[in-house]
Amino acid sequence: MSEKLILEILDRLEDRYLNRLLDQITDGCAILNKDRQYIFWNKSAAALTGFEPEEILDKSCHGQLALFTDSGGKSLCEENCLGEQVLKDGQPRLLEVYLQHKNGFRLPVRLKIIPLVNGDGQSVGLAELFTDISPAVTIPLKMAELEKMQLLDLDTGLPNRLYLEMYLKNKIDEYQKYGLPFGLIYADVDNFNKIQERFGRFNSAKLIRMMARTLQKNVRYFDIVGRWENEEFLICLLNIDENRLDIVANKLRLLVAESYITVETGLLNATVSMGATLVQRFDTIESLVKRAEELMLHSKWLGRNKVSLTIAQKET
Repeated sequence: MSEKLILEILDRLEDRYLNRLLDQITDGCAILNKDRQYIFWNKSAAALTGFEPEEILDKSCHGQLALFTDSGGKSLCEENCLGEQVLKDGQPRLLEVYLQHKNGFRLPVRLKIIPLVNGDGQSVGLAELFTDISPAVTIPLKMAELEKMQLLDLDTGLPNRLYLEMYLKNKIDEYQKYGLPFGLIYADVDNFNKIQERFGRFNSAKLIRMMARTLQKNVRYFDIVGRWENEEFLICLLNIDENRLDIVANKLRLLVAESYITVETGLLNATVSMGATLVQRFDTIESLVKRAEELMLHSKWLGRNKVSLTIAQKET
């Protein structure tokens, strides 16, 4: 079937049938006019972002609604807007970015921006297609099984301390027998007691859940994020060296810092201090976690919102 015939068929479709067709697409699909205002928002887009069509339609992508950012939290819809570039040169863009979910957490997505061109070859709008590329599986057991075995933190949906202790023992045994390396990140929310005092337990718990989602959605499917204490997380990264461990830890730190929740007075976010270390030959669970915790405390001593892999002198 020629391209011309396909266009003729689409031209004869009523809007409601075309909308139904686009709603069946499993990727998020949004259409913007030449002023970069959203004029279509499919069901998958709503499911991925948490935003319903009535919250998006007729709004500008370069206004307060900054859905897509880079790893450092910089909006891709303001300065050097990708949509504006596509409208100007007519060339599609494909890249991996982060989507700011309505609930505050960051979701990695593959974003394709395609120009919509009229019969004269002029760009009259844009189509945005975005796909969730976060890991499909993060823990080997099903959630119901973990809950039944009391290995699940019910507030965040993450593996709890008991699960983490069992998991770390298994990974340390594998390392000592077969030399399979892994890294551990100890993450602690900065100034959590002050946040709890100011914003209350409900909002503090909501903040912890958002952070948990951000961390969980941005590691590989075979890595583990678990809740160690109330405001402390452990992240276990398999088959990794020190350089990569540093890169991943700082990526997660930045993503958490740029995520937020909505509270009565506006937006609430927090940072995390991290200690990151590789497993060593004679490690036990206690020595490995203690070393990571000491490095995390060193990050707090350095000024918070940092990652420490070694103990270094504070800069003066």
